[in-house]
Amino acid sequence: MWRTGRVLAGLAIALFLLLAPPALATGETPPSGTPVVVLAQDPGQPPAPPAPPPAYDKQRLAIGATGVVLIALVLLSRKARKKPVLFVTWKKK
Repeated sequence: MWRTGRVLAGLAIALFLLLAPPALATGETPPSGTPVVVLAQDPGQPPAPPAPPPAYDKQRLAIGATGVVLIALVLLSRKARKKPVLFVTWKKK
């Protein structure tokens, strides 16, 4: 049982690291001695809200597929150990 738990945990961690979203900002800051220039904006129109990046749809699909695979692995491992799967006992005919 511990072996199955470790394998599932390792698989979950590996999939999380492989499917993690890329960094959205570069995180670069100007050097401390560089003056920062701020431009004045025309107060006439407010800025438009940014459109959501299309990568979220693929990321949600990947997370959902990973969840389905993990649930299937748990259910199949319970069936292989002849334990009840979702409170249903499998009987051979």
